[in-house]
Amino acid sequence: MKKLIISGIVALTFAISTSTFAEGYEFSDVTKSHPFYDHIHYLNSENIINGYDTGDFKPDLDLTRGQAALMLARAFDLDLAPRETVFKDVNKNLSGAVQSAFEAKIINGTSATSFAPDAKITREQMAMLLARAFKLEEQSAKEFSDVGMQTTAYTSIRKIHAFGLTGGVDENHFDPTGYVSRQAFSAFLARGLNEDLRLNSSSCGYDEDSRINPSRQTLNCIITNAARKADGIIPPEIVKGIANVENGKWEHYKANGQPIISSDGGIGLMQITSLQDYDVEKLKYNIEYNIEVAIDMLLYHFNRSDLPKIGTHDPNQLESWYFAVMAYNGTKSVNSPFYKATGASNPTAYQEKVFSAINTSSQLATNIPAIQMSSKDFTYDSASSENIIFNQLKFTMNSDGTLTKDRFKTGDQLKMANIRLREKPSTDALRVEVPVGTPVKIVGGPVYDLLPTSKNNFIWYPVEIMINGKKDYLYVPSQSIE
Repeated sequence: MKKLIISGIVALTFAISTSTFAEGYEFSDVTKSHPFYDHIHYLNSENIINGYDTGDFKPDLDLTRGQAALMLARAFDLDLAPRETVFKDVNKNLSGAVQSAFEAKIINGTSATSFAPDAKITREQMAMLLARAFKLEEQSAKEFSDVGMQTTAYTSIRKIHAFGLTGGVDENHFDPTGYVSRQAFSAFLARGLNEDLRLNSSSCGYDEDSRINPSRQTLNCIITNAARKADGIIPPEIVKGIANVENGKWEHYKANGQPIISSDGGIGLMQITSLQDYDVEKLKYNIEYNIEVAIDMLLYHFNRSDLPKIGTHDPNQLESWYFAVMAYNGTKSVNSPFYKATGASNPTAYQEKVFSAINTSSQLATNIPAIQMSSKDFTYDSASSENIIFNQLKFTMNSDGTLTKDRFKTGDQLKMANIRLREKPSTDALRVEVPVGTPVKIVGGPVYDLLPTSKNNFIWYPVEIMINGKKDYLYVPSQSIE
């Protein structure tokens, strides 16, 4: 990434030499006690910004849209050569930077032909610029009280928060229409460029170094994100169902900060016993890694050629994971779908318990009985520890399976599967009812129940919906849309 220098329409100069930058120029108005000293000094020492010819930085001055465009264009090695631009209010000096940033889809105009380069840039505009510039995708589960779903920068603000660029002006406010000062932009940009300067933030708001158990809904967020980001399609509901069975309290640590280790050596939340080439210490002290390893194992089992496949083996269909879930615990006689003596279904089998947990906590009616299998399809000795022999490696279903509801994305156009939405992401919030089949559009990434201790495994989507001819913004639980 090319380093950039703040240049401007208002008396910004390049009087300080590159060698001075390398030595780390000290601005007279940015002392070491300044809250953004490290950020400003980093950008200056890397030849990214400079100050005024008076030797100061003027950290409190507001940034303009033109200055922001030029800085970002230089940061990302865009063509700065003056040229024709689609915006009629951009002068020759800025034309190359503005047009290149526009073509790179980093900036937009205030209209089709205007850019307003001298206008002060707002915090919501800066959020959109940075989200595009750094190609951010992951959204924080946190929502600021002054950033509604209808806000243009709703998803961008959640993205830069997840990336550790900002924590807001306070815990609950972002001030989207406020202006961005030179010091604030320096902090945002420095955090984007230098990981060491980023806020200790995660999309779910959990500090891995704390070694305390996150709340149930924070874990819901961590598991959902890990499954959605996995190198392969896996329904988050499957992973959460396993967490229910492996660790009913959804706890990773004991009260003393040490990981929970079972009598058979199972580590942490997901009770990992098959260590293979995994980092054991990280399994113990990093919850997200513990979950990622569990997902890696499940994906391996899902793709095994010696385990039966169900239907089209669609990874988005929960029932397709039946035998991969069995293998996560072991393909032993205790996990046979049927009792050998009677041929009756075995509700105590590990995978049956997992799917029961999905039915209850994710509130999805999975359809395991529709899998066309019987006790004759499995050979084993109930008194033996040998693996089950699968007499058939392909099973059909006599009715439709259940698709994951936790993998929908921003922009997806869906419809209501039942009648209820909520004004807030909580089953205690005011209820709004609409007809089944009413169209909804997802406008942001998942959020989680406002009650941190809620044992519901489902997630909430912020959606746009037309009610009585009027556009409204509400929250819908994942099981209620299709």
